[in-house]
Amino acid sequence: MTVYTFNLLVGFEPNGVDVAQASRARMLRDLGVAARFIFTTWPSPEKLAYYLSLGHRDEELLFAHLAFTDQETTVPQKTVGSLQMDFQLTRLDVAEKTERAIRYQFADGSALTFHLDPYHTDCVRYVDYLSNGSIIKREYYGACKLVTEYFQYGSVVRRTYHNQDGRVAFEEWRLGGSWLYKLGPEILTSHTEVMRRFLSKLSLKEKDLILLDRASRMDFARPLLEKDDPAKLAMVFHSEHEFENGQLNYEYYYVFKYAKRFDYFITATELQKEVLEQTLAKQGCQGIPIYSIPVGHLEELTESQGDRPPFSVITASRLDPRKRIDLGIRVVAQAQKRLPALQLDIYGKGGEADNLRHLIQELEAQDFIHLRGHADLKQIYPCYQAYLTTSQWETFGLTLMEAAGAGLALLGFDARYGNPTFIKEGENGFLVPYGETVPEEQLVKELADKLVQLFESDLAPYHQASYDLASCYLVSHVQELWKETLIEMGQLGGKEI
Repeated sequence: MTVYTFNLLVGFEPNGVDVAQASRARMLRDLGVAARFIFTTWPSPEKLAYYLSLGHRDEELLFAHLAFTDQETTVPQKTVGSLQMDFQLTRLDVAEKTERAIRYQFADGSALTFHLDPYHTDCVRYVDYLSNGSIIKREYYGACKLVTEYFQYGSVVRRTYHNQDGRVAFEEWRLGGSWLYKLGPEILTSHTEVMRRFLSKLSLKEKDLILLDRASRMDFARPLLEKDDPAKLAMVFHSEHEFENGQLNYEYYYVFKYAKRFDYFITATELQKEVLEQTLAKQGCQGIPIYSIPVGHLEELTESQGDRPPFSVITASRLDPRKRIDLGIRVVAQAQKRLPALQLDIYGKGGEADNLRHLIQELEAQDFIHLRGHADLKQIYPCYQAYLTTSQWETFGLTLMEAAGAGLALLGFDARYGNPTFIKEGENGFLVPYGETVPEEQLVKELADKLVQLFESDLAPYHQASYDLASCYLVSHVQELWKETLIEMGQLGGKEI
């Protein structure tokens, strides 16, 4: 069997779904289950590097448009030496050399830059062609040339996908704000049709499983819903599917409209599974199996290397309006009046940074609330006593899991679904009742009161309770859940592991 994941997203900011997909890759890899993670559009070098940095492997990535070529691998194998021979370059042409790139400069003002791959020693990932400092062409390499991009004023206007002998097998052309696609003698006018052709190339079988992490406004959604092959289709819910007023999230409109086309649904928490069962019942779609599998995992529980600084609080997330970090700032500013030593560090980056900085200044809280930017938090979490979240919904909450895994006490709103999953009232922290009609001033006051109550308590039992809860999210446990789920789905026999 093979598990196909749609899709690795291009053109958007990094988010929790990306981390969830990388966690899934690790689980399936360790189980020995073949898995492919699909780029439905060609990624930029920066986006590809991002996904590889999360833990994806080249051999597990599938590039939809390369399915129309005879390429057998996309793993970089073309060495610097072999490409230098192909381009007839000499050492005298080298203008600059670093660990990641080699630039060759020529008398006519043109230049070539070999971009080296960090995961495959001495291999080139892609080559940039420059004229008077501006990029005009880019070639990507595996065992041979895979793709060529042509640029005009810094933007890609044409992209060609090559067979192993260098011939063009598939083309993308930008015409104004849209794209045309050339497949042999055919001109395809929609990416949806391209995805339909791609799916036919997969030759999906009964034991194969397709996982949709995203379906809204995605060109591959309709062909998957209309497919007539025997592979099973499952939807993974990464965000709230039904709001408190009973209104469905627009992101899942077509998922519910065509719910009976899915073989399975997967949620990140048991709480969302329960709500989803109720939603499907209202839609008249009972009987579709729903599985709950965490979308993240912990490699280990992270112990503090010494005494945690007293009155230290951390929060971490994208600096996005939906995370309501502004409320967290107000909570700490209010609690600090009773706990003068209180400190809050905010980790993350995003479009809200300036607004949050202005709020901190407005509250005259610069001395005890700090924006720390993006960081690897694994060794940072244990340097704090408590984790504060003021997000008003989290379907899982990767940072909550990580904070619990570092033994922090946790505080937040009693909002679906991540907070009550990771915060157990009076055990490892506190939950404040939440409702969309509750005034924000009341929410801030109640959470500030709980924060003061926490720091006036003995924190040791809270820290141990977080460690105990987080142990359920260690690699071995999540991996076992995946194994049991695949067996129960009938996609995997017990003897295959």
